Amino acid sequence: MAATKSVLLKLEVRPAGKACNCKHSSKHRIAKGDLRLVVKDPGPASGEKGYCAPCGTAMLVAARESLDEHLAALEQDT
Repeated sequence: MAATKSVLLKLEVRPAGKACNCKHSSKHRIAKGDLRLVVKDPGPASGEKGYCAPCGTAMLVAARESLDEHLAALEQDT
């Protein structure tokens, strides 16, 4: 049987190596050492984007809700 494929982007939570701005809101500053959500863009030569903890949390909550809706729709059919 084939391995289950992940539909999620490559995500990681790690401390910021240097101070930077959140990619969702440039008003949110991420200090060196603060935890941030890092999203690696698909593709071999793509970069990554970092989001502050509040924006990252909001993004993950919204993604969870969307995944739950899709899962519920698929489970109705079975």
